[in-house]
Amino acid sequence: MKIILVVERKHLFPGLSPQGFLPAGAVDLDALTDRLFFAERDHMETDSHYKQIIPYLVLRRGTGADARVLCYQRRTKHSEARLGGLWSVGFGGHIEPIDRADNTVRTDGLVMATAQRELVEETGLAPGRETFAMAGYINSDSEDVSSVHFGVVFTVNLDAMPGTDEELVDLVSQQAEPHQARWIPGSELPGMTGEGQGPDGGRFEDWSRIAVGGVLGED
Repeated sequence: MKIILVVERKHLFPGLSPQGFLPAGAVDLDALTDRLFFAERDHMETDSHYKQIIPYLVLRRGTGADARVLCYQRRTKHSEARLGGLWSVGFGGHIEPIDRADNTVRTDGLVMATAQRELVEETGLAPGRETFAMAGYINSDSEDVSSVHFGVVFTVNLDAMPGTDEELVDLVSQQAEPHQARWIPGSELPGMTGEGQGPDGGRFEDWSRIAVGGVLGED
């Protein structure tokens, strides 16, 4: 039984739930500390009255015309069956009770501490706290899997990481074991978010389509 951090939707959004990419100042999670609690994941996956808080990490290299994003295709038999086979621009996962014991919680907060843990666990990369930048939030009720999650989006700058692009892809692939992974120019991603317009005729997950518009739209 997995226990994860959630918040009741009515506390996260007292009025109508805004959809899509939300700017960093749109939600004050710190002010909701008393409303956050840990609950059984299996139940929360089917109850859209609650939102599971998920750090969502977009890994980048380069700037301007040279900017590129590390994208990956999930295996068909993925732990989250609803996302199997889809392409993604984001790494991340649930906030768990164990994250409260992290030494960085006191200085960086629970979400950031989890974001750093998830990056190491999912990719094998540890570029340092200074490479993380808060970009905004994702809220979408367009699909079942999105309707029960709330994304806290960070960009992670990997320019200072040693190794070529190919070496980083190899390292991430060994750790995350995706079906495949590759760097995609940031300038090309907005044109790849439509149905069947992803790499190799694939499709990006709902959150990735939103993140591309929100994060890359600022470049």
